Amino acid sequence: MDARSVEANTEDVLVELIRRHDVFDVLADEPLEKPELAAALEVSPATAHRILTSFREKNWIERTAQGYALTPFGKALGRATATYRSTVAETHRLAPLYDVVTAAASSEPIDFAWFDDATVTTVEPHDPYRPLNRFIELLEATSSIRGIDTTSVSPTYVEDVYDRIADGLPVELVYDQAVVERLATEYTDLATDAFDRDNFTLWVREEVPFGLALFDDRVGIGGYDDETGLLEVFVDTDNEDAYAWGEQLFELYREDADRLV
Repeated sequence: MDARSVEANTEDVLVELIRRHDVFDVLADEPLEKPELAAALEVSPATAHRILTSFREKNWIERTAQGYALTPFGKALGRATATYRSTVAETHRLAPLYDVVTAAASSEPIDFAWFDDATVTTVEPHDPYRPLNRFIELLEATSSIRGIDTTSVSPTYVEDVYDRIADGLPVELVYDQAVVERLATEYTDLATDAFDRDNFTLWVREEVPFGLALFDDRVGIGGYDDETGLLEVFVDTDNEDAYAWGEQLFELYREDADRLV
């Protein structure tokens, strides 16, 4: 068999592994007879027969006294397939994070594996404020916050952050110049009062890549809708490496910013 044939055969095997992953799941528990397998998979007897024939030809299953069972090779392939599907599902779940971070140039490299167990909050048709509510939930529970932001000037965000500043929460922020100008114009009273408080420190710079929030033990990344300015995704985790990355990024932007208050 030449190299092309081997490659084509491997591709066919991969397709079948993914397509028939449920067969491995079903047979992982116990051997089954053909009718039992057909019922478990909710397929016709003819389809079950084709599956068993294909699996036996590849040495994925064997006939035993109790029914059809996975071979050691079949069990290994089943585990590998489950791992692959899980990895793809997790990568897809973190797609909003990839979109946000890779769209912005940063000298601090990120390992997306740090966010494997992250909470990913996105907007939904019936609830466009889900990401913002997640941020506020974490804001209410933290004893301090540091961050950078590029867009957040929605009334809910401004008022909640102000309330925490008024409560004495230590707050250190690096804002985009345009955001500071809008805050001073649209929320003059709140901004003036916040700027006069000792627990609030604000730096300003021309450009900020995305939203970053450092709570007590969680780091969050926020991405905004370019047209509406709404927070459309917020990803947060308590991973220590991710938190350290967030601190380095915050310090990087703070060092390159001008202190306002």
